[in-house]
Amino acid sequence: MRTLFFAFCFLSALTVANASDSLQVSLNTTQFKTGDTIDFKCVIPEFESLKLLNATLNVWVEDVQRTKRWKYRYPIINGEVSASLVISDKIPDGRYALNFMVQRGFFKVMGEVLDHEKRDTQLTYMMIPKNKKSSYFDVAKVNSDGSFRLKSTLFADSAFFIFSPPRKVRNNYLAIHIETPLDSAFTPVLYKTNFITVGDPKMLTRNRTDTSRYLFQSEELLDPGLLPNVTVTGKYKSKMQQYDEEYSRGLFQRDDAYMFDGIESDQIARSISVLRFLEGKIPGLMIVMNGAGQEVAKWRNEIMEIYIDEFRMDSTEYSVVSPTEIAMIKVYRPPAQLSSFSGGAGAIAIYTKKGNYASNSRNRHNFIVKGYTNIESVWQ
Repeated sequence: MRTLFFAFCFLSALTVANASDSLQVSLNTTQFKTGDTIDFKCVIPEFESLKLLNATLNVWVEDVQRTKRWKYRYPIINGEVSASLVISDKIPDGRYALNFMVQRGFFKVMGEVLDHEKRDTQLTYMMIPKNKKSSYFDVAKVNSDGSFRLKSTLFADSAFFIFSPPRKVRNNYLAIHIETPLDSAFTPVLYKTNFITVGDPKMLTRNRTDTSRYLFQSEELLDPGLLPNVTVTGKYKSKMQQYDEEYSRGLFQRDDAYMFDGIESDQIARSISVLRFLEGKIPGLMIVMNGAGQEVAKWRNEIMEIYIDEFRMDSTEYSVVSPTEIAMIKVYRPPAQLSSFSGGAGAIAIYTKKGNYASNSRNRHNFIVKGYTNIESVWQ
């Protein structure tokens, strides 16, 4: 019954949108090949009367043959948004449905302080956008039931959020739960579907798919596409190696880093700080005190970069993560450059326990949050 109701909601939204032309979608073309760019523009002419001053466009691309889905989202400002998706060589030839869905509101983060005892009426938080040098600090009011809401903030890709008590403490005792409404189930207020092809049009004509029978469905109806009775054998990998393969990306996958295990070893967890743990373990790395009396890591008299879960931090902000929360540490010797802001003085990458590697501790207070899609992005 729940699935039928969900499908009915989408069909109702589709009928309303098409009948009133409330959502106008234009594409540069409907026939593409690998390497082409899909340029699209969505306009809501009556956005003010529809009370859509703050809205989000969800673009869900679905393979009508393979039932595979890709999700993107963009802020709608003054009733319109334009964006582009480059078709990577990972996308198979075929017919695809572009589902454009309008959701009320911009991105926002809401949460709860677990086991709240009314001792804190505020909490401070820091937001570090992906691949950005600057950080954002603010204070959030904590209600009597422990709930809180952060100011609406627009950012692309993802951001690292760190929560802490209003007063400075040695060990961050906060246990936080957060959620973003844009990642929750929703019924779109406007909806429209366009069909495109990727590949040779003549070949696709010979292998025609009847798109008139296509019906956008909820997540529950999707075939997970699992292959049964498949056995894979290989060399044994430690939990740290498995974690590294799962969570390391891009330049952080370099194989020339010193690596330290915080999952199966408790040496990091028992240390006073990350830098004190590393002291003496890596030739050339020095731990010194800056003018404010804070520890910083230097290599050849140059201050090293610090990353937490591949987000660039200030050289002293490694302390926002407790040693007990660390799954892995990677140290890259000079002239390693992991970002456009790097000075080539080497870097320390700290990875926190998450997923299947998370600890049983409830005191979680840092999160990676997915934001909006870049206006120019890649479909892959």
